[in-house]
Amino acid sequence: MRAVGGPGRWVWGLSGLATAAVLLVPGVRLLTAAGGPWHRQPAPDTVVRSLTVPGHVTSLDVQGYGGLVKVAAGPVSRAEVIETINYVKQEGGLPAVVQSVSAGRLTLADPACATSDCTVGFTVTVPAGIPATVTTDGGAAAVSGTAGAAVDSVGGPVIAEHIDGPLTVNTDGGALQMDGAAGADVDSGGGLVTAEHIDGALTVNTDGGALQLNGAPGADVDSGGGPVTAEHIDGPLTVNTDGGALQLTATVGPLRADTGGGPLSDEGADAATADVSTGGGPARIAFSAAPDTVLLSTEGGPVTLTVPGGPYALTTDSDGGPQSVGIATDPAARRSMTVTSDGGSLQIEPASGH
Repeated sequence: MRAVGGPGRWVWGLSGLATAAVLLVPGVRLLTAAGGPWHRQPAPDTVVRSLTVPGHVTSLDVQGYGGLVKVAAGPVSRAEVIETINYVKQEGGLPAVVQSVSAGRLTLADPACATSDCTVGFTVTVPAGIPATVTTDGGAAAVSGTAGAAVDSVGGPVIAEHIDGPLTVNTDGGALQMDGAAGADVDSGGGLVTAEHIDGALTVNTDGGALQLNGAPGADVDSGGGPVTAEHIDGPLTVNTDGGALQLTATVGPLRADTGGGPLSDEGADAATADVSTGGGPARIAFSAAPDTVLLSTEGGPVTLTVPGGPYALTTDSDGGPQSVGIATDPAARRSMTVTSDGGSLQIEPASGH
């Protein structure tokens, strides 16, 4: 095999290479395990070819049509590309693949596969400090270590790890796994989202998909009916679940939550302010530190509230439901709580040891 081409473009000469391959790039997980969600039945003919890009690259744009795309920052001085082309020889020749560099932007694409029975998988290793844009049209994507990333998988699953800049992901139903990002804006379109070790602002819309979040300096979440689990959130948290269950653990910072009928559980809350509505769902909140202001409404759901310290300026309305208050109250107290259950049972107790 040889690389041929003028400035900014390359064309490969082939020497009978038609063999299936399993490709690994350091820092990117193997995503092609048989039977797993990353497996794709290979076409009858497979060609694998590679090159080192002979030019300075400052950004990367990969436009795929169903093939697996893996991008990783690695210990290289030039971008390195491996293409795995799956096609049906009987239906035509080898599909054309676009490779170009313009103003430092490396573009890789397989437009022929948008309308043909073929896929091109791209495995790209880039120097540190380069952002990546990836579209896969249903194919799986894995991005690791880049200086920011924008990924649109159109249904394919996505893994994003150790992204050192802004991260934007749209999966349109595909699952998303994030581990380490400077911040992220996510829309999964119904797909499961798992996220941990997020270091900046986080916005997540799942449109009915579940969210599992562990570690962020704050978050704005709309699950559209999907269940949400969040722990170790160290800043402002806003959550709307539209009927989905909400389970919080060890959150620090102001809390605004509306479950729209779903149950809410919050253990170890350290929030100076909390504004919570469940729309009929049950609410159980245990504060680890005395809050300054609590507004809690369940619209018929039962309430169990545990708070340390006191006294509190407390206003309650259970609208005929059973009510039990075991904390110290004082209308002139600096800390205040307003709790309404609209017929649901209402119980407010001191935290253990208080």
